[in-house]
Amino acid sequence: MDDEPRSAAERGAAAPRFTAKGELVKPEGVERWILAGASLGLDYSDSPARADGAPGRFHNVYLEPGAYAAFLRTGAFPQGTLLAMTVYEPEERIPPQRHGYVAGELVGLEVAVKDSARFEEGWAYFGFARDGERGFEGTARAFPAAACFACHRAHAARDNVFTQFYPLLRGGETP
Repeated sequence: MDDEPRSAAERGAAAPRFTAKGELVKPEGVERWILAGASLGLDYSDSPARADGAPGRFHNVYLEPGAYAAFLRTGAFPQGTLLAMTVYEPEERIPPQRHGYVAGELVGLEVAVKDSARFEEGWAYFGFARDGERGFEGTARAFPAAACFACHRAHAARDNVFTQFYPLLRGGETP
């Protein structure tokens, strides 16, 4: 397993950065990273379907390119790995669309970081709050381990990552 810290060249500009208080600085340009996979309506709760009949939110999961290159080479997520999930509300009937849903308003940004030196569990999960019209706040505190880590540890197919949901990370499914 490749748990060694990656070189600066391999990490590129998307290495995780933290404030003096331990908050993650929002990574920029995640939508230009490698799209690992997308889902529609994925939910981890038993809550009922949406009252408006929409299929649920769109989730796009991106992997920082240097971490993806290391994953392809070794089959493991290296230290410093960043995964980002953008969350969009579904929209329909936007001309000329007649049927179906498209990703509408961006409503969420969550980031996972692998850093065994910083986090006892090895991974930490962050949710960036909306900051009005300006997008998302610039820093986020890690969720408590019980909020995300326990579920990832119990159900992730590989190294706390739900690779079972992402064709690019399952292997053998590229066009």
